[in-house]
Amino acid sequence: MRLAHKDVALATSLGREHKVPMRLANLTLEEMTEALNRGWGERDSRVAMLLEEERAGIEIRVPEAAIRQVLEMEKKAPGKV
Repeated sequence: MRLAHKDVALATSLGREHKVPMRLANLTLEEMTEALNRGWGERDSRVAMLLEEERAGIEIRVPEAAIRQVLEMEKKAPGKV
């Protein structure tokens, strides 16, 4: 997350410098900044989902058995799942 935040911050800075509107990039930067402020700098891109789960007061989880089943299906027929 820390490295991605740096990249998005550089992109939005460049956009401002050249007067290019970057609404989605700015929103992304806000989300990433919130994640960093929570100490999540070493986590991956799933922090966006975690932030949304917290805001909604829900938890979305897929049973491990279901994940394994899909992975096995993918091994047997790559690209078909």
